[in-house]
Amino acid sequence: MSTAILLHLHGLLRIERDGAPVAGLPRRGQGLVAYLACQPGMRAERGFIADLLWSDRAEEQARASLRQELSVLRRHLPGIVGANRQHVWLDSDRVTLAPGKGELLQGFDLPSEGFEDWLRAARQSGSDAAPAPIAPEGIPAFAARDRPMLAVLPFDELGAAQDDMFADGVVEEITGALSRVHDFHVIARQSAFALPGGPVSATQAASVLGADYVVEGSVRRAGERVRISVQLVAGEDGRTLWTERFDDRLDDLFDLQDRIAQKVAGQLSPSLRAAEIARARSHAPEDRSVYELYLTALPKFWISTKPAIEEAIALLDTALARDADYVPALAFKAWAHASLAVYMWSTTPEAEFDRALTLANHAAALAGDHAPSLVAVSGAYAFCAEDAALGRDFALRALAIDPNNAWGWMRLGWARFYEGDLDGVLTAIDRAESLSPLDPFRFNMMLARAAAMRERGAVTEAIALTREAMRAKPDLTWARRTLIGTLLAGGLDDEAAEEMKRLMADHPDVTPEMFLQASPRALRQGSHGQVYLDRFQSLGMSALRFGPKG
Repeated sequence: MSTAILLHLHGLLRIERDGAPVAGLPRRGQGLVAYLACQPGMRAERGFIADLLWSDRAEEQARASLRQELSVLRRHLPGIVGANRQHVWLDSDRVTLAPGKGELLQGFDLPSEGFEDWLRAARQSGSDAAPAPIAPEGIPAFAARDRPMLAVLPFDELGAAQDDMFADGVVEEITGALSRVHDFHVIARQSAFALPGGPVSATQAASVLGADYVVEGSVRRAGERVRISVQLVAGEDGRTLWTERFDDRLDDLFDLQDRIAQKVAGQLSPSLRAAEIARARSHAPEDRSVYELYLTALPKFWISTKPAIEEAIALLDTALARDADYVPALAFKAWAHASLAVYMWSTTPEAEFDRALTLANHAAALAGDHAPSLVAVSGAYAFCAEDAALGRDFALRALAIDPNNAWGWMRLGWARFYEGDLDGVLTAIDRAESLSPLDPFRFNMMLARAAAMRERGAVTEAIALTREAMRAKPDLTWARRTLIGTLLAGGLDDEAAEEMKRLMADHPDVTPEMFLQASPRALRQGSHGQVYLDRFQSLGMSALRFGPKG
């Protein structure tokens, strides 16, 4: 049977049982006990603790070290320390915090930058119970729990005077642009510039700065031309994850720096996201944090099939079971349910729209300035809200925070289409494609462009572009609805009827009523939507044997 312990956190750290110090506790074990005692409910996420206490080690090594440390603690403090695959905790009924004054954990230190940062912030707070690590200013609390750390290193400058500041300006703009993404922490520019002089490798810089990923590059100038090379490197092993070269003209220096920053941020973010998804997948599903569950759900949206979206919902449900207010999971689950309805993957589309609306409202109230969540809310509202302005406004809100978010521009393009703003559609899609030319959602960008071109009367081009998008994703069966509308607009009724038969073969349970209910709610409003729906009704839907075959 276990006995209670008394913790002295102020002044010298002491862990006592029956009035005597507990002997044999390793240094990191003592730090772990002290940290847990300062947390709400004396509980913290397992992955975060591993990173906190072993921030100088790779993730797998840190988790292995934590397992060993817990084994030692359980022997010395039986019944006091508990753990499962997700959390580590102290039995608060058996832990008493001794009253006291003085510095928190006076003289205590660990060879871990993460722990030292936490302890420094806790001491500065001056509270009796030290706070959890503080989120960077302007970042919602949910986002600070579990995100990668990125550092932008000073760029090498070739072909310029020694005191030229152009490369530093480029780095500052890139750092600022990436800081707005909020899918990852970006280390302050002054920290990266304060690295020791002399050659420093990416892995060394990552170790010193505590970064998971490093951005490095060079600037080469020749006359009126400038070439900027940028690469994303894994901090753990120095692997190059992404590299790109940008050529431009030395006209207005500030404008050039801004253009380069936009291109780098727009193209680097998807590469970093892909690296994080791969890292999340390396963990067993039961060991994934809520952040990792959200990450592994994202590729399901790109696949854009019913089984994939249902898998995404299951992953997001698991995340929400652990944290009911985790905003990215709420927002993307809303988008998922709206997708089930609008892509005719549900026999009860109105019910799916209602679920999506409830989730979107919940996420919208908590999203703060997390741009990816705002984009997902925009996508959900564009499908399930009767007011097309909601989808537009949330896309604009996301883009005000992160103007280099290609998904945000794509969702804005579709929202503009539902409003009938065709110029707005093409402008938004142009921006999305320029920012992320290899984006996994590019097929959806192509379909938005095709829909706008159709409404402008460029029917032949719209048909060709729609078919191109469908060839790029052969399982994109729901895109036939866009193709049918375009064929009808061009007076190609026979081809439209054939495509309708193919569509119904892929969706045999869809009735004419369900077909109409699966249209975005905003699209059903006003004359623009009525023209769209009239085109499909003109096919004589009942003659095409909708519904289960009898």
